[in-house]
Amino acid sequence: MLAALLLRSEHVVPVERLVAILWGESPPPTAVAQIQKCVSQLRGELGPELIIRSGNGYRLHLGEHRFDLRTFDRAVADARAALAQDRRLDALEAYCAGLAQWRGEPLADGTEELIRTESPALEERRIGVLMERIETDLALGRHGELVSELKALVGEQPLRERLRGQLMLALYRCGRVADALAVYQAGRTLIAEELGLEPGGELQRLHEAILVGGPGLDLPRKEPDEAPERVWSPIAPVVPAQLPPSIADFTGRADQVGRIRETLTTGDKESLALVALSGKGGVGKSTLAVQAARRVADQFPDGQLYIRLRTADTRPLDPLVALKRFLRALGVGEEGIPDDLEECSELFRSRTASSRMLILLDDAVSEAQVRPLLPGSPGCVVLITSRPRLTGLESATHVDLDVFNAEESGALIERIAGRHRVVGDEATTAEIARLCGYLPLAVRIAAARLAQHSQGGITRFARRLADERRRLDVLVSGDLEVRATLATGYQELGPREREAFCLLGLIDAPDFASWLLAPLLRITIDEAEDLIEELVSTQLLDVIGCDVAGQTRYRYHNLVRLYAKERAQAEYSQAQCREALARVLDGWLILSTTAAQRITGERSQEWPAGARGASQRYDGFDRSDVDYIVEDPYLWFEAERPALASAVAMACSNGFGRIAWELADSTTDFLELRHLYDDWEASHRLALAAADADGDTLGVGVMSLRLANLRCIRRDPEAGLELVDRAGAVFEDLGVGALRSECLVIRAGALRALGRLGPALTEVTRATELAQDSSSRFAQALAARELGTIRYEQGRWELSSAAFQEAVRLGRLAGNRREEALALRHWAVVLRHRGELQEAREKAETALAAFHELGDRPYEAFSGLTLGLSLLELRDPSARRFIEEGHAVLRDMNLEFGMGELFYVLASLELADGHIDRAVDRLAQSIRLLGAEPVHHVLLSAVELLCRALDAEDRAAGQVLRLELAELAACIGTPAPAHRLDSILALVARRVTGRNPVVTLSRVPVLQPLH
Repeated sequence: MLAALLLRSEHVVPVERLVAILWGESPPPTAVAQIQKCVSQLRGELGPELIIRSGNGYRLHLGEHRFDLRTFDRAVADARAALAQDRRLDALEAYCAGLAQWRGEPLADGTEELIRTESPALEERRIGVLMERIETDLALGRHGELVSELKALVGEQPLRERLRGQLMLALYRCGRVADALAVYQAGRTLIAEELGLEPGGELQRLHEAILVGGPGLDLPRKEPDEAPERVWSPIAPVVPAQLPPSIADFTGRADQVGRIRETLTTGDKESLALVALSGKGGVGKSTLAVQAARRVADQFPDGQLYIRLRTADTRPLDPLVALKRFLRALGVGEEGIPDDLEECSELFRSRTASSRMLILLDDAVSEAQVRPLLPGSPGCVVLITSRPRLTGLESATHVDLDVFNAEESGALIERIAGRHRVVGDEATTAEIARLCGYLPLAVRIAAARLAQHSQGGITRFARRLADERRRLDVLVSGDLEVRATLATGYQELGPREREAFCLLGLIDAPDFASWLLAPLLRITIDEAEDLIEELVSTQLLDVIGCDVAGQTRYRYHNLVRLYAKERAQAEYSQAQCREALARVLDGWLILSTTAAQRITGERSQEWPAGARGASQRYDGFDRSDVDYIVEDPYLWFEAERPALASAVAMACSNGFGRIAWELADSTTDFLELRHLYDDWEASHRLALAAADADGDTLGVGVMSLRLANLRCIRRDPEAGLELVDRAGAVFEDLGVGALRSECLVIRAGALRALGRLGPALTEVTRATELAQDSSSRFAQALAARELGTIRYEQGRWELSSAAFQEAVRLGRLAGNRREEALALRHWAVVLRHRGELQEAREKAETALAAFHELGDRPYEAFSGLTLGLSLLELRDPSARRFIEEGHAVLRDMNLEFGMGELFYVLASLELADGHIDRAVDRLAQSIRLLGAEPVHHVLLSAVELLCRALDAEDRAAGQVLRLELAELAACIGTPAPAHRLDSILALVARRVTGRNPVVTLSRVPVLQPLH
């Protein structure tokens, strides 16, 4: 294991690779544990800082430590540097020092797998450097000393033509021309017998030169300051230059080009520099790779090799075919190229052993296709493009390429289509780029199509592109086609992966978690995760990150989804697609309902017998799967909320009205908890329309009830009454007592908001009776809290306190923590008004903690304000913190309610600080807002506090204001007379600012209305 880490020092060796090295194809079940044990032992012997865990593998960090292979590589690098400066003696010394590190067979004590996979490459490195050292000896005129060594080497490796050529040249320079020719003839005979081929072209040319005593065979006589004469090399170099041309309109990608250039030119000089560039089809991998390669090409004097690793019909290219092309480019004749992949790969490594060459492998399919094409020389660099991320390539630097951003897309459109076609219509250009999903290929095609239009055609083109059904048809220009590019990746999928790819295209959601594939394909969660990962690895599905619930979320690029949907509709019947979509929607419903129950406890969702319908078609989730997915229901809803909204819309548009309204209903409590009123309105309106269209009376009733509550929250009680009356009629016909009780509670709240306290009290009394008859603790808790609110507005403090106390008890019994917390907070207000300050403080603190845990920030803020007022009267300095924190939350959230109460509390704090002017301004704001509703005690409290503030500077004004207060008190429960409010605000406007004495607070209640 240590040898495996040493061979890849400073690079991560995956655990799977270590297991394979130690046990081959039959590892024990405890292999990973044994690897960990071996690592611990090595750390004990070498030091803990040398072996570092990194991802799914280990990295050996040697620092300044040395071992034989590293010493060898450094010596070779020194030798080559010396040769570049024409210091041949220094180079020879360095070569000899490096080769001295080789003693015996490499990895002699290693495992069979280690020897099989690593030893050949090591031997190639040794032989390649040995031949470089012999070249240096020949250049120094030491041919006589080389003959014996070369004879032995040729005897050991008779098919290695470079060694044979070196022996021929050494013999020729010793005057042994006949022997040199005999060495050639012996080699020719052997190659013909073993391979059925003639010697390579370079060896043949050397033979011909010896026959005629050609120039360059002898050592040159160099005069001082004379340019060096060309000396014959046994194998003359061929310098290929195969890189495709750069495109003139290359756009963006500066960071990626810079990273690739840096890796290729400044990487580890002791190992092969390898960059693997991956990304979905059409993202511009090949274009980027060619651009980056051309910018560093001049640093690789031995040439550049290029090959596309797919055939014209997009099938994977056989690596043997690729190797043969490379060898031909390097000057090897057809007769010298083996037909065996392993032999061909060995020959390629030999030919590149001492080279500085750049190799671009474009559109690779797999690691197995790439590995035979990798050179052995650390002087070479390799740049690979592929759709899948080739994670199995050891020591590779991975660059993941994503789509353009909006700015890069716009720039490319302008460069191709021409600035004159887009100037003045930048918004349409941006929309075209967005419709292309910023995919470079799609953007390029769109720009090319635009270039064919006359000026003004951009709007028509954008309109055509906006039609999803035709978008892929539009994105075609010449031989560029988005659909064909996507088809390449699709055709490489297995049958199960194809099914997953197609059916996922039916899901029109912004993103999704892997569990969604389980109901879609009727498979387990584990199988779903495996299929999802396969789609990700082929770059057909994007990972967008981890959500707040800890789930990895995925999505299709919009053009990929259109292609997937197109394939689904082509390969599956309409009934099959509909059933698959229904299963997914049912899966969402199961999870959403479970999460809702865990948030709210008991809830009024007991539909009457026979009314439930047949929406539950999927029952494939294990209980443990459901528990795992919705382990934290709050976080699950937070993560899944956009997808759930899309699911409701999908259900409505595909005729699944029943699923739509049940799914919308399951989200109600969470949306209310997070005060997401726009989402609530949109989803429930859609579901109500679907239920209406289906004639589903229960759905109409439930959605009308939930929307009635929302209308009351949003200060529209008249609309709330209309909706709740419709719901009440449905539930009365169906005989659903608990839901009828909820309707009456909402009706009572709407009447109260309209100032009709008497009828509101009647309705809430009926609601209590129905809730008790139906044994619904939740409905009873709602009714008790509404009763407490009505009694509060009537000024019946004792009755109000008793009702809130009962609401707390019932909410707790129902297991509904939010309902319990709401009642606690309202109870604290009443207790404070009654002078029971310590108990009010305790109830407010408990409510504050509960809302904080629930994540209900507005009601956490309101509870903080209530607590702050109690603490002000208790002369507790911490009051300021709670009031200021509550103010900050409500200011940032810009709610549709509660601001009048907020200004009242802020005024109380200003008065406590002795800032009368600011307090009066706050109270004026509060009275303006509160005066828009029927007169209630918060408004009266604000006016009373204003009286006391004005008393300190203008007692006459305070007395006038008290007369107005008395008139207002007589109007409680009815709309505030406009002239009274105008009179009060006029007094504020005319006040004379004087000295700011401190005003003692009276006990005035603050109660946020029931929302």
